This record gives sequence, structure tokens and C-alpha cells, in this order.
Amino acid sequence: MKKIIMYASLFLLLFTISCTQTNQKTLDPNDFILTTADEVNITAEYHETNAAERAVLLVHMLGHDKSDYDNLSLNLQKSGFTVLAIDLRGHGTSDLDYTTFTDADWQNLVLDVQAGVDYLEQKGYNRIGVVGASIGANAALKQGVQDTRIDALVLLSAGENYHNLTILDIAPFYTRPVMIVVALDDKDAAVAGTKLYNSIGTVQPNLNLKVYQAGGHGTDMLKNVAGADATIISWLWSNT
Repeated sequence: MKKIIMYASLFLLLFTISCTQTNQKTLDPNDFILTTADEVNITAEYHETNAAERAVLLVHMLGHDKSDYDNLSLNLQKSGFTVLAIDLRGHGTSDLDYTTFTDADWQNLVLDVQAGVDYLEQKGYNRIGVVGASIGANAALKQGVQDTRIDALVLLSAGENYHNLTILDIAPFYTRPVMIVVALDDKDAAVAGTKLYNSIGTVQPNLNLKVYQAGGHGTDMLKNVAGADATIISWLWSNT
């Protein structure tokens, strides 16, 4: 009887461990954890370039993860930038699940951008650019309005309102260099980009609106438009 109880207990222990391991998100060997101001653990990937004076934070779009930026990250490094890419909360291997987000959770995406900038500042960088796509662009702009450590923004397919993360209401308060990138086959983002350009343009002369005839949404443009990476990198080099 004791043996039966012992074996049953051992089976239960092994089953519990197996379930726990199944539910855990496995980190890539190059990944590490950043903890945000509200104590959410987000996954990040950092590539330091020797003698780099500039750093770029990469923020992906809804339902995606930092791997969307793999090619841009590599090209930035080759061009002399240090790069930090993050998985937003609820995405990739970061904490939470975006499919269950409340309005407050969406608003708190800004804290993920802040955590990335904090990390780059701790690494000694004071020339920081942020590239954001879709809702990641909205979060980047919202943080940029209140964070003067961000020297320049590249906004890929920013939207007027992604899950109540709005941009046109805050755009006039952003006063540093910004590049807005849209594709005409992504109609809503193209319209939003033009409105954003007009809103920021009233206070920011160092403003660039790049319009592609076709290319899709957010980071899809990096795959679909030849030379998109080079255009972004050249602009960042001049504005950070």
C-alpha cells in the first residue's frame, strides 16, 4: 500500500512539473528580461555595436513580436547602431496575453517603451531613436511626447486609434524629429499618417512623411518595399 501511495505521489509530482514546463514561455538564448515600472516582465534582445554612439529601440505591431525586426536590426547594427528589440507585454515570450487585455493594459504598452529607453540610458546612450509599428508606433509616440530622452521617432503605420491608444490628440505636443511611413494600400493608416503629419507639422519642422504606393501594414513594409530599411537607417543617422 505504501508503495502504491509513493508511486502515485511521484506520478503527480512529475505531471505537475510537466504541466508547469508546458505553460512556461521559453526564452531564446539571446533574450533577457526587462521589468517595467508596473512590474511586468517583457522579453528583450540587445545587440551592442562597438563604439556605437547611437541606439535604436524597436517596437513591433499587434499580434506580432520582435522577430519582425530581425533584418532591420541586423542592418542597423551594420550601420553602427546599437539595437534593443522588445516583445510588448502580452506578446512573444513576455508576460500576459494581449487577447485578454483591458483598456488599461493597452494604455500600459507605453511602459514597455519606457523600460526599453531606461535600459538604453543605463547602458550609457543619450542619442536614442525609436521605431514603432502600428500600435507600437502609437505607444512610441505617446512615450515620446513625455520623454525627452527619445531624440527621434520612426512611425510605421501609426493609427488614429488602436484600442484607445490615440495619437492625434497628443501629436501637437511632440517637438522632436519624426518620420512617418505609410503605404497607400493600407488605407486607414495612410489617412492617419497624413493627419498625423499635419498635426505634428505645426510644431516640428524636422518632419518626414514617406508614402509608398504599396507595401502593406507596419513592419510588412520592411519586407515588401525595396530599400525601406536603408531609408529608415539613413534618416535615423541624420536625426539621432
